[in-house]
Amino acid sequence: MAEATKREFNASARNVRMSARKARLVMDAVRGRVADEAMVLLQFVDRRASPAVRKLIESAVANAEEYGNRNGVDIETDNLVVSVARVDEGPRMKRWRPRSRGMANPYTRFTCHMHVTVAEADYLAEQKAKGKPAWRKPRKRMSQEERLAKVGRGPAVATDKKAEKKAEKPAAKAEKKPAAKKAAPKAEAKAEKKPAKKTEKKTEKKSDE
Repeated sequence: MAEATKREFNASARNVRMSARKARLVMDAVRGRVADEAMVLLQFVDRRASPAVRKLIESAVANAEEYGNRNGVDIETDNLVVSVARVDEGPRMKRWRPRSRGMANPYTRFTCHMHVTVAEADYLAEQKAKGKPAWRKPRKRMSQEERLAKVGRGPAVATDKKAEKKAEKPAAKAEKKPAAKKAAPKAEAKAEKKPAKKTEKKTEKKSDE
């Protein structure tokens, strides 16, 4: 069985000496853009991560060219789009900085792993027609309270879904209460009718005697 033609190509750089947070600011700027346009844009982005991200996109485009030459496939590199631009946090390195009077202060060196995927524009359109996103949406950042609750170091924080359920419960109770009030007058009417019938029967018996 013949292999399906690849239509998306990856490139990654691991253990880059840079914090993931700073690199993500640049990745967000190029995600969803045409590869050539993204490389031109990065020449004017005044961030330390710009050259590294630019080299990564060039590497992904070169991988597409190499695949096309090796397998005899015509791949239009001008129409390649940056479909995935992701940065993961790498290992942290603990270091010490000498200070006065023989003291030393600790500090941390951050690293990150960068991942870029370029794909043909037609392929992304097909995936979008199937209901799949053209590129991954950025993850929603959690607050400090939610992060501590997730790890188990803080009190549980009510999420939006839990808050909605709590809001629905009083509404459901409010709907049930009028029904109970309607049933109460019926019960009172029955209670009033029953004693009246018993008294009538007793009076009838006394009159017969």
